[in-house]
Order: sequence, then C-alpha cells, then structure tokens
Amino acid sequence: MADASDYEKAAPWLEEQVTRYEKALTEIRTTHAGRPAPEVRTALLAAGERYGVRIANEVAQDAAERIADGRL
Repeated sequence: MADASDYEKAAPWLEEQVTRYEKALTEIRTTHAGRPAPEVRTALLAAGERYGVRIANEVAQDAAERIADGRL
C-alpha cells in the first residue's frame, strides 16, 4: 500500500498530465464541436499525443460523445 509521501512525489507529474489533457480537450472541443463522435475521438487521441499525454480509450470515447452532442 502506498503512503502519503508517494502521492506527494507523484502530484506534480499528475498535475502536469491533467494540464496537458485539458489543453487537448479544449482544442478539440473548439475545433470539433458537433462533429461525429468517432471523428472527435480520433482527433482527441491525436491531440493527446501532440500534448504528450496518453488518454485512455474509455475517457476519449466519453469525451468524444459529449463533444459531439454538445454536452461538453
């Protein structure tokens, strides 16, 4: 089991990953709103690569569906 110091050591890395994900999400939400979810998903995964963050398939799918139908 990890202790609190493990989390404290990982926190800066985690914060950077969240920042990178938010940048990718904002970009794709701006450029792909209302487009079909599969197209949005592909673009989001590509943006994640550009920003240096790996986006899990389930997260990409959920975000793509929300961007496609205007919920995000």
